[in-house]
Amino acid sequence: MKRISLFVLAGILPSLAWGGATASAFKKESRKGANYWNAQAAIDGNPDTAWMVPGESANRGEWILLELPKSEIDKISILPGWGKSESTYKDYARIKTIKVEVLCCLDSTPMESVHTVELSVADENRLQVLDMENVKLGNELFGGRIRLTVTDVYSGMDYPNMAVSEVLIHLKEFDVDSAVIEGVSGEADSHPGDNLRDGSTRSFWAAPQEGASFSVGAEGFGLSSIGIQTGPRTHARPKKIRLVANNKELEFEMADKTGVQWFQVPAVTGYTGSAWGSVEVQVVEVYPGSSSEDVAISEVQVKATNYEGI
Repeated sequence: MKRISLFVLAGILPSLAWGGATASAFKKESRKGANYWNAQAAIDGNPDTAWMVPGESANRGEWILLELPKSEIDKISILPGWGKSESTYKDYARIKTIKVEVLCCLDSTPMESVHTVELSVADENRLQVLDMENVKLGNELFGGRIRLTVTDVYSGMDYPNMAVSEVLIHLKEFDVDSAVIEGVSGEADSHPGDNLRDGSTRSFWAAPQEGASFSVGAEGFGLSSIGIQTGPRTHARPKKIRLVANNKELEFEMADKTGVQWFQVPAVTGYTGSAWGSVEVQVVEVYPGSSSEDVAISEVQVKATNYEGI
């Protein structure tokens, strides 16, 4: 599904997965582009970029606003400064406390505040997970917004204005039974791609290591996590995998053990499950097998955070 179609269908689809971020203010930039420091830089998955407020800002009272689909908010991740390096992190002011407001619903003007909480942020250059009470968001057809307002900051060593490298809203996940496997790279005899979703750990998919990959799709769902259970030790097992969604990718190390291991799908617009379409799983590196060089995976499970109804 192409993103452009979301706005055309907005009035008829349940739980429409909206996305994007706006901010109260951001630093204007001439050399790198006028919008280089705007709110989108805080939801691009890249700690080298940041939302930065103007130099004359008081910092306190500045806010970033994200649109969310009908869902349940679970927690928030934030990298509170410009995380490109330790020096950029300390140079600028960083968030110390934020007020979180959950607003409902996207079809209402003005939007009603349904939950407010203040959270503390450690002065550490890392993506921090801030737990909060779960809050359901949305009505029968629409989602809402979440606004993060800065209430206090850690002072910058060289510059008074605040920067925020990353914000990610974690939505509550649920299992997706209708997910299907698509586009397997290859299939060894008696070990087809269908075995990845047959509910049995005794069967498995096997394929040559080079270029080993497959895609997972679930029409209408915002996929947020992929669970992978490796195949038998007779075959090679994934050691490093790459998840690719909407031209964004994340790499993960897999342990050489039995049981399902879960990995987060790249977020596109600031919340988990914001990718659309299928998710590609690429095997980058393997543990060697005792008798076969083919890589094997026995089961794939899928979780999502929202349903678009398409």
